[in-house]
Amino acid sequence: MNTLTNAVETTATNKVVLNDKQKKARKATIASTSTKLLYAMEESRITWEEGAYRTSNQALYQVLAQCLQFCGELSIGDAKARLASLEKFYKSRNYKYNKTKPLITRVIRAVFGDVDRRRLSTYSIVLRKAQKLNVPYLELADWIEKEGGVQEIKLGQSETFVSMADKAEMAKEHFDNMKALGTASSEMLSLTADADFMGDTCVLLAEQNSQGGFDIKVVIRNASVVKAAFAAMYSKQQEVTAEAKRVVDAANDAEAKLAKAA
Repeated sequence: MNTLTNAVETTATNKVVLNDKQKKARKATIASTSTKLLYAMEESRITWEEGAYRTSNQALYQVLAQCLQFCGELSIGDAKARLASLEKFYKSRNYKYNKTKPLITRVIRAVFGDVDRRRLSTYSIVLRKAQKLNVPYLELADWIEKEGGVQEIKLGQSETFVSMADKAEMAKEHFDNMKALGTASSEMLSLTADADFMGDTCVLLAEQNSQGGFDIKVVIRNASVVKAAFAAMYSKQQEVTAEAKRVVDAANDAEAKLAKAA
């Protein structure tokens, strides 16, 4: 009896020991394989960064450099010819042409077409910053790499910073979807109308009269004035949004206090 018991106990013990060894061996194998995989993946990442990724980014930077070159300073006559070509290109691609947007934004839109707006915005921000810093287009690729890439350049701005051009652009997008408050027409206004400006935005400088109407005295088509008006519209929208949030937060706080008191 004791011999049988000992034999069973010895066999069971050997199995336990054998299982422990198998587990340790399995863990060692997994650890070794995982380590090899990590080194292999790291090597693949390095190869990708120094190869396809770098080549792809360099190709992108070269396209952006060409866009920056296209937006270079020109004489008035040459600038008009360039804008005419740009608008003609938009029409050939059935893109909506907006004269109030920055030239760089219009060029980026023409070159990159219908892609994610955030990408277009990122490229526009990068090129406008390059312009501000007077980065030569031939040195743009090196400058972008030095700055850590297009995303890093974009994120380098303050989280709350919104340029006047971006304010105007965002307000214009909202404006395009707004319903008209009213339509102004008169014989004098018709004299200022021009078929070449059909669909374009302008600023009507008016004075409110005693009857609750508005006396329009000047029609302004200057791009800078229109952009400033859109930027002001953006700021007003932000004020309205902030005030609405304040009212909602105050109402929620009052409800919370009443619920707590109950």
